[in-house]
Amino acid sequence: MNVKIIYHLMPWEIDYALLSFSQFKKSHYYLSKEDNVIIETCLNLSSYLINWEESKLPKEFFIEKYNQISNLLSNYNHIKKIYEEDKLYGHLDLQKECVSPEVDYYVSVCPDIYFHEYLLGYMIEGAKQIKNKYFVITPQISKLWDNSWDILVNPLYQNIPHSEWNQVDIYDIMFNDSQSSSAQLTPISQSKYAGWFDLYNKAFYEDLVPVQEDWTGYGSWDWYTLIVSQHFKNNGGDFQQYVLEGKTIFEYPVGNLLDSGFGSYYKNNLTLNSTPDQKETFKSKVSEFAQTRLNQLFTQ
Repeated sequence: MNVKIIYHLMPWEIDYALLSFSQFKKSHYYLSKEDNVIIETCLNLSSYLINWEESKLPKEFFIEKYNQISNLLSNYNHIKKIYEEDKLYGHLDLQKECVSPEVDYYVSVCPDIYFHEYLLGYMIEGAKQIKNKYFVITPQISKLWDNSWDILVNPLYQNIPHSEWNQVDIYDIMFNDSQSSSAQLTPISQSKYAGWFDLYNKAFYEDLVPVQEDWTGYGSWDWYTLIVSQHFKNNGGDFQQYVLEGKTIFEYPVGNLLDSGFGSYYKNNLTLNSTPDQKETFKSKVSEFAQTRLNQLFTQ
């Protein structure tokens, strides 16, 4: 099987990349030798977004650090990209560029997400057992801000009040996760995921909900795909989301790291350009995008 991991990072996320790359390094020991895992990463240094002339940290600092920590991925087929042009560029662009005919599964990973070294192997092996034409695998999470996420929450964290979701200690989650050595796939009735560390099969990623050619920069692709996949399923389409129970992911900047995290120093020393809020622009059109795609699917 050919699996491609998609990993887009901004310069202020470089320390999160170090944590991720370290986990990927350890993950390699638990992968089948029959599987080819490609990691496509992109360090986004777009001068459309960042005024490098007025920033206290030069782009060369981030390039050197990115190149150094990339040595941790030497066991993989690592495709490195550094974007330095003056145009809007973001995860939507990388998602389009990463599509490749040999890939069987795509895995989207956010830089600030903790994941256990067993997780990638579990997800790949689980994917091989699924017969649905279109599917997504999502790990469990800790409690989030409203009950729409509860379907993904590990039972260990169900009693946390929604209002206190960001007070958990990420290292408590790491410890609990290390105590669990088993995992199982469970189908769920209502789709829910956020692209934090999800596995998509080829048909889902490329055919059911592809990133459209005219999309660029940033946007809630996950929300768009949730709408499309759920409506598609409700109307008889062969789509299913599975939760990988026994492995929990969560973001690092919670609890003691909530305000500082690992990126504030870098961001405080970079000068960001004043640009239109691309995420909000995309969000305002999500329903329109989803309806257009559904019309295409049911008229083919």
